[in-house]
Amino acid sequence: MDAASILIVEDEPVVAKDIQLSLQRLGYRVPATATSGEEAIRKAGDTHPDLILMDIVLKGKMDGVETALQIQRRQDVPVIYLTAYADNHTLERAKVTSPAGYMLKPYQANELRTTIELALHRAQHDRHMRARLRWIATTVRCIGDGIVTTDRGGRVTYMNPAAEEFTKVTQDEAMGMSVTALMGFPDDGATQHGGNPANQAMAEMRLVTIDDATVMSRQGEPRSIRGSVAPVVDDGGAVLGAVFVFHERVPGERHLGPSNVQAEAIWRMEERLGRPQGIINLCSWCKRVPDQSGEWYDLATFIAERSAIQFNGGLCPECMDQCFPCNGKHK
Repeated sequence: MDAASILIVEDEPVVAKDIQLSLQRLGYRVPATATSGEEAIRKAGDTHPDLILMDIVLKGKMDGVETALQIQRRQDVPVIYLTAYADNHTLERAKVTSPAGYMLKPYQANELRTTIELALHRAQHDRHMRARLRWIATTVRCIGDGIVTTDRGGRVTYMNPAAEEFTKVTQDEAMGMSVTALMGFPDDGATQHGGNPANQAMAEMRLVTIDDATVMSRQGEPRSIRGSVAPVVDDGGAVLGAVFVFHERVPGERHLGPSNVQAEAIWRMEERLGRPQGIINLCSWCKRVPDQSGEWYDLATFIAERSAIQFNGGLCPECMDQCFPCNGKHK
Protein backbone atom coordinates (compact mmCIF):
# COMPACT_ATOMS: atom_id res chain seq x y z
CA MET A 1 0.00 0.00 0.00
CA ASP A 2 1.33 3.42 -0.95
CA ALA A 3 2.21 5.77 1.89
CA ALA A 4 -0.45 8.39 2.58
CA SER A 5 0.37 11.87 1.26
CA ILE A 6 -0.09 14.77 3.66
CA LEU A 7 -0.14 18.49 2.86
CA ILE A 8 1.24 20.71 5.61
CA VAL A 9 -0.22 24.20 6.02
CA GLU A 10 1.91 26.17 8.49
CA ASP A 11 3.06 29.79 8.26
CA GLU A 12 6.21 29.28 10.36
CA PRO A 13 8.83 27.69 8.06
CA VAL A 14 10.83 26.18 10.94
CA VAL A 15 7.73 24.54 12.43
CA ALA A 16 6.62 23.34 8.98
CA LYS A 17 10.02 21.71 8.39
CA ASP A 18 9.88 20.01 11.78
CA ILE A 19 6.42 18.61 11.02
CA GLN A 20 7.58 17.45 7.59
CA LEU A 21 10.56 15.55 9.07
CA SER A 22 8.30 13.98 11.71
CA LEU A 23 5.85 12.78 9.08
CA GLN A 24 8.57 11.38 6.85
CA ARG A 25 10.09 9.49 9.78
CA LEU A 26 6.64 8.00 10.39
CA GLY A 27 6.50 6.79 6.78
CA TYR A 28 4.19 9.40 5.24
CA ARG A 29 4.78 11.41 2.07
CA VAL A 30 4.74 15.21 2.12
CA PRO A 31 4.18 16.40 -1.47
CA ALA A 32 4.10 20.08 -0.49
CA THR A 33 3.88 22.63 2.28
CA ALA A 34 2.00 25.93 2.26
CA THR A 35 2.35 29.07 4.37
CA SER A 36 -0.96 30.79 3.55
CA GLY A 37 -4.57 29.91 2.87
CA GLU A 38 -4.38 30.90 -0.79
CA GLU A 39 -1.26 28.80 -1.32
CA ALA A 40 -2.84 25.85 0.51
CA ILE A 41 -5.90 25.91 -1.75
CA ARG A 42 -3.72 25.94 -4.85
CA LYS A 43 -1.38 23.17 -3.68
CA ALA A 44 -4.25 21.00 -2.45
CA GLY A 45 -5.70 21.18 -5.97
CA ASP A 46 -2.34 20.35 -7.53
CA THR A 47 -1.28 17.47 -5.25
CA HIS A 48 -4.63 15.94 -4.16
CA PRO A 49 -3.35 14.90 -0.71
CA ASP A 50 -4.91 12.14 1.36
CA LEU A 51 -4.95 14.42 4.40
CA ILE A 52 -4.12 18.00 5.40
CA LEU A 53 -2.42 19.15 8.59
CA MET A 54 -3.67 22.69 9.04
CA ASP A 55 -2.54 25.40 11.43
CA ILE A 56 -5.58 27.45 12.45
CA VAL A 57 -3.72 30.76 12.77
CA LEU A 58 -2.28 31.72 9.36
CA LYS A 59 -0.88 34.94 8.01
CA GLY A 60 -2.90 36.58 5.27
CA LYS A 61 -6.58 37.08 4.52
CA MET A 62 -7.72 33.56 5.44
CA ASP A 63 -7.13 31.61 8.62
CA GLY A 64 -7.00 27.82 8.79
CA VAL A 65 -10.74 27.37 9.30
CA GLU A 66 -11.69 29.44 6.25
CA THR A 67 -8.97 27.72 4.22
CA ALA A 68 -10.31 24.29 5.19
CA LEU A 69 -13.84 25.34 4.16
CA GLN A 70 -12.62 26.52 0.76
CA ILE A 71 -10.64 23.31 0.14
CA GLN A 72 -13.48 21.01 1.21
CA ARG A 73 -15.84 22.73 -1.22
CA ARG A 74 -13.50 21.66 -4.01
CA GLN A 75 -12.34 18.21 -2.91
CA ASP A 76 -13.02 15.50 -0.38
CA VAL A 77 -10.03 15.54 1.98
CA PRO A 78 -9.89 15.21 5.78
CA VAL A 79 -8.30 18.02 7.80
CA ILE A 80 -6.48 17.78 11.12
CA TYR A 81 -5.89 21.05 12.93
CA LEU A 82 -2.55 21.69 14.61
CA THR A 83 -2.71 24.73 16.85
CA ALA A 84 -1.48 26.32 20.03
CA TYR A 85 -4.92 27.81 20.63
CA ALA A 86 -7.68 25.83 22.35
CA ASP A 87 -10.18 28.53 23.37
CA ASN A 88 -13.90 27.82 23.02
CA HIS A 89 -14.42 30.33 20.22
CA THR A 90 -11.71 28.70 18.10
CA LEU A 91 -13.11 25.22 18.78
CA GLU A 92 -16.62 26.27 17.77
CA ARG A 93 -15.36 27.77 14.50
CA ALA A 94 -13.32 24.64 13.77
CA LYS A 95 -16.38 22.39 14.25
CA VAL A 96 -18.00 23.94 11.17
CA THR A 97 -15.48 22.10 8.96
CA SER A 98 -16.06 18.71 10.66
CA PRO A 99 -12.33 18.23 11.29
CA ALA A 100 -10.85 14.75 11.35
CA GLY A 101 -8.73 15.70 14.34
CA TYR A 102 -7.59 18.55 16.57
CA MET A 103 -4.10 18.51 18.10
CA LEU A 104 -2.44 21.03 20.39
CA LYS A 105 1.18 22.06 19.96
CA PRO A 106 3.58 20.79 21.07
CA TYR A 107 2.62 17.24 20.11
CA GLN A 108 4.24 13.82 20.45
CA ALA A 109 5.14 11.75 17.39
CA ASN A 110 3.10 8.73 18.53
CA GLU A 111 0.11 11.00 19.16
CA LEU A 112 0.45 12.46 15.66
CA ARG A 113 0.59 9.01 14.05
CA THR A 114 -2.46 7.78 15.97
CA THR A 115 -4.49 10.85 15.04
CA ILE A 116 -3.51 10.59 11.37
CA GLU A 117 -4.26 6.87 11.10
CA LEU A 118 -7.68 7.25 12.74
CA ALA A 119 -8.47 10.19 10.47
CA LEU A 120 -7.48 8.28 7.32
CA HIS A 121 -9.50 5.23 8.39
CA ARG A 122 -12.56 7.33 9.19
CA ALA A 123 -12.31 9.18 5.88
CA GLN A 124 -12.15 5.91 3.92
CA HIS A 125 -15.13 4.53 5.85
CA ASP A 126 -17.14 7.70 5.23
CA ARG A 127 -16.38 7.57 1.50
CA HIS A 128 -17.59 3.97 1.30
CA MET A 129 -20.76 4.88 3.17
CA ARG A 130 -21.44 7.84 0.90
CA ALA A 131 -20.86 5.70 -2.18
CA ARG A 132 -23.26 3.05 -0.86
CA LEU A 133 -25.88 5.70 -0.12
CA ARG A 134 -25.52 7.07 -3.66
CA TRP A 135 -26.18 3.59 -5.08
CA ILE A 136 -29.22 3.16 -2.87
CA ALA A 137 -30.53 6.64 -3.64
CA THR A 138 -30.13 6.12 -7.38
CA THR A 139 -31.85 2.73 -7.17
CA VAL A 140 -34.75 4.21 -5.22
CA ARG A 141 -35.17 7.01 -7.76
CA CYS A 142 -35.24 4.54 -10.68
CA ILE A 143 -37.59 1.96 -9.17
CA GLY A 144 -41.02 1.76 -10.79
CA ASP A 145 -42.78 1.37 -7.45
CA GLY A 146 -43.65 4.45 -5.45
CA ILE A 147 -41.55 4.88 -2.31
CA VAL A 148 -42.46 7.22 0.54
CA THR A 149 -40.56 7.54 3.82
CA THR A 150 -41.98 9.09 6.96
CA ASP A 151 -40.81 10.30 10.34
CA ARG A 152 -42.00 8.70 13.56
CA GLY A 153 -45.18 10.78 13.38
CA GLY A 154 -46.12 9.31 9.99
CA ARG A 155 -45.29 12.54 8.14
CA VAL A 156 -43.60 12.44 4.74
CA THR A 157 -39.82 12.97 4.68
CA TYR A 158 -39.05 11.66 1.17
CA MET A 159 -40.78 10.38 -1.94
CA ASN A 160 -39.27 9.05 -5.17
CA PRO A 161 -40.30 10.15 -8.68
CA ALA A 162 -42.72 7.21 -9.05
CA ALA A 163 -44.57 8.33 -5.92
CA GLU A 164 -44.63 11.92 -7.20
CA GLU A 165 -46.10 10.72 -10.49
CA PHE A 166 -48.81 8.67 -8.74
CA THR A 167 -49.84 11.37 -6.27
CA LYS A 168 -49.26 14.37 -8.57
CA VAL A 169 -47.52 16.00 -5.60
CA THR A 170 -43.86 17.04 -5.60
CA GLN A 171 -41.55 16.06 -2.78
CA ASP A 172 -41.27 19.68 -1.64
CA GLU A 173 -45.06 19.96 -1.47
CA ALA A 174 -45.39 16.64 0.35
CA MET A 175 -42.84 17.34 3.09
CA GLY A 176 -44.58 17.18 6.46
CA MET A 177 -47.86 15.81 5.07
CA SER A 178 -49.32 12.65 6.58
CA VAL A 179 -49.34 9.55 4.38
CA THR A 180 -53.13 9.59 4.74
CA ALA A 181 -53.42 13.04 3.16
CA LEU A 182 -50.75 12.38 0.53
CA MET A 183 -52.13 9.07 -0.71
CA GLY A 184 -55.83 9.77 -0.20
CA PHE A 185 -56.48 6.96 2.27
CA PRO A 186 -59.96 7.16 3.81
CA ASP A 187 -60.02 7.81 7.55
CA ASP A 188 -61.32 4.28 8.09
CA GLY A 189 -58.74 2.86 5.69
CA ALA A 190 -57.32 -0.61 5.28
CA THR A 191 -55.30 -0.61 8.49
CA GLN A 192 -56.06 -0.80 12.18
CA HIS A 193 -54.72 2.74 12.60
CA GLY A 194 -57.13 4.43 10.24
CA GLY A 195 -55.78 5.48 6.88
CA ASN A 196 -52.11 5.74 7.85
CA PRO A 197 -50.39 2.35 7.33
CA ALA A 198 -47.07 3.87 8.45
CA ASN A 199 -48.49 4.38 11.94
CA GLN A 200 -49.59 0.74 12.10
CA ALA A 201 -46.19 -0.53 10.95
CA MET A 202 -44.41 1.58 13.57
CA ALA A 203 -46.88 0.78 16.37
CA GLU A 204 -46.74 -2.97 15.76
CA MET A 205 -43.05 -3.05 14.73
CA ARG A 206 -43.70 -5.26 11.74
CA LEU A 207 -44.14 -5.28 7.97
CA VAL A 208 -47.69 -4.26 7.08
CA THR A 209 -48.98 -5.56 3.74
CA ILE A 210 -51.57 -3.64 1.74
CA ASP A 211 -53.04 -6.07 -0.78
CA ASP A 212 -55.94 -4.04 -2.15
CA ALA A 213 -56.57 -0.58 -0.73
CA THR A 214 -58.71 2.05 -2.41
CA VAL A 215 -57.36 5.58 -2.27
CA MET A 216 -58.74 8.79 -3.72
CA SER A 217 -56.71 10.77 -6.24
CA ARG A 218 -56.47 14.54 -5.94
CA GLN A 219 -59.07 14.69 -8.73
CA GLY A 220 -61.47 12.60 -6.61
CA GLU A 221 -61.06 9.38 -8.59
CA PRO A 222 -60.75 6.05 -6.71
CA ARG A 223 -57.56 4.10 -7.37
CA SER A 224 -56.54 0.69 -6.09
CA ILE A 225 -53.03 0.15 -4.75
CA ARG A 226 -51.04 -2.61 -3.13
CA GLY A 227 -47.74 -2.52 -1.33
CA SER A 228 -46.13 -2.77 2.07
CA VAL A 229 -44.89 -0.57 4.90
CA ALA A 230 -41.89 -1.36 7.10
CA PRO A 231 -40.80 0.39 10.30
CA VAL A 232 -37.27 1.81 10.54
CA VAL A 233 -35.60 1.56 13.94
CA ASP A 234 -32.19 2.49 15.31
CA ASP A 235 -29.67 0.19 16.98
CA GLY A 236 -31.40 0.69 20.32
CA GLY A 237 -34.79 -0.34 18.97
CA ALA A 238 -36.27 3.18 18.89
CA VAL A 239 -38.59 3.91 15.97
CA LEU A 240 -37.21 6.45 13.49
CA GLY A 241 -39.95 6.30 10.88
CA ALA A 242 -41.33 4.05 8.16
CA VAL A 243 -40.88 3.16 4.49
CA PHE A 244 -43.96 2.73 2.30
CA VAL A 245 -43.54 0.91 -1.06
CA PHE A 246 -46.56 0.66 -3.37
CA HIS A 247 -47.86 0.47 -6.92
CA GLU A 248 -51.23 0.85 -8.58
CA ARG A 249 -53.11 -2.38 -9.21
CA VAL A 250 -53.86 -2.88 -12.89
CA PRO A 251 -57.28 -4.16 -14.05
CA GLY A 252 -57.48 -7.92 -13.68
CA GLU A 253 -54.55 -8.15 -11.28
CA ARG A 254 -55.17 -10.90 -8.78
CA HIS A 255 -55.12 -10.40 -5.03
CA LEU A 256 -51.76 -11.45 -3.66
CA GLY A 257 -50.48 -12.27 -0.23
CA PRO A 258 -46.99 -11.10 0.68
CA SER A 259 -45.39 -14.38 -0.45
CA ASN A 260 -47.37 -15.11 -3.63
CA VAL A 261 -45.69 -12.95 -6.27
CA GLN A 262 -43.89 -15.91 -7.86
CA ALA A 263 -47.09 -17.93 -7.79
CA GLU A 264 -48.84 -15.12 -9.68
CA ALA A 265 -46.19 -15.15 -12.40
CA ILE A 266 -46.48 -18.93 -12.79
CA TRP A 267 -50.30 -18.71 -12.90
CA ARG A 268 -50.21 -16.13 -15.70
CA MET A 269 -47.75 -18.15 -17.76
CA GLU A 270 -49.81 -21.33 -17.36
CA GLU A 271 -52.97 -19.40 -18.28
CA ARG A 272 -51.46 -18.23 -21.56
CA LEU A 273 -49.16 -21.07 -22.56
CA GLY A 274 -50.45 -24.06 -20.66
CA ARG A 275 -47.77 -25.53 -18.44
CA PRO A 276 -44.39 -24.97 -20.15
CA GLN A 277 -42.05 -27.92 -20.02
CA GLY A 278 -38.47 -28.60 -20.96
CA ILE A 279 -35.06 -27.23 -20.01
CA ILE A 280 -33.82 -23.66 -20.36
CA ASN A 281 -30.16 -22.85 -19.81
CA LEU A 282 -29.80 -20.31 -17.00
CA CYS A 283 -26.49 -18.59 -16.28
CA SER A 284 -25.82 -19.14 -12.59
CA TRP A 285 -23.91 -15.85 -12.37
CA CYS A 286 -25.88 -13.21 -14.34
CA LYS A 287 -29.24 -15.09 -14.44
CA ARG A 288 -29.60 -14.64 -18.23
CA VAL A 289 -31.03 -17.21 -20.64
CA PRO A 290 -30.37 -17.81 -24.38
CA ASP A 291 -32.98 -17.87 -27.15
CA GLN A 292 -32.90 -20.27 -30.10
CA SER A 293 -30.38 -18.10 -31.95
CA GLY A 294 -28.00 -18.19 -28.99
CA GLU A 295 -28.47 -14.55 -27.97
CA TRP A 296 -28.66 -14.08 -24.22
CA TYR A 297 -31.40 -12.11 -22.46
CA ASP A 298 -32.07 -11.26 -18.86
CA LEU A 299 -34.73 -13.58 -17.45
CA ALA A 300 -37.41 -10.88 -17.04
CA THR A 301 -37.11 -9.83 -20.69
CA PHE A 302 -37.11 -13.45 -21.89
CA ILE A 303 -40.33 -14.24 -20.00
CA ALA A 304 -42.07 -10.96 -20.86
CA GLU A 305 -41.49 -11.40 -24.61
CA ARG A 306 -42.91 -14.91 -24.56
CA SER A 307 -45.89 -14.48 -22.29
CA ALA A 308 -48.44 -11.97 -20.99
CA ILE A 309 -46.35 -11.45 -17.87
CA GLN A 310 -45.05 -7.93 -17.18
CA PHE A 311 -42.56 -7.33 -14.40
CA ASN A 312 -42.87 -4.35 -12.08
CA GLY A 313 -39.79 -3.14 -10.17
CA GLY A 314 -39.87 -3.33 -6.40
CA LEU A 315 -38.05 -4.56 -3.29
CA CYS A 316 -38.47 -7.98 -1.69
CA PRO A 317 -38.41 -8.08 2.17
CA GLU A 318 -34.74 -9.14 2.21
CA CYS A 319 -33.65 -6.28 -0.08
CA MET A 320 -35.88 -3.88 1.85
CA ASP A 321 -33.93 -4.82 4.99
CA GLN A 322 -30.64 -4.26 3.14
CA CYS A 323 -31.65 -0.83 1.80
CA PHE A 324 -33.59 0.31 4.86
CA PRO A 325 -32.17 -1.64 7.85
CA CYS A 326 -34.78 -2.41 10.47
CA ASN A 327 -34.05 -4.19 13.75
CA GLY A 328 -37.70 -5.08 14.24
CA LYS A 329 -38.49 -8.63 13.13
CA HIS A 330 -41.37 -9.19 10.74
CA LYS A 331 -44.21 -10.97 12.41
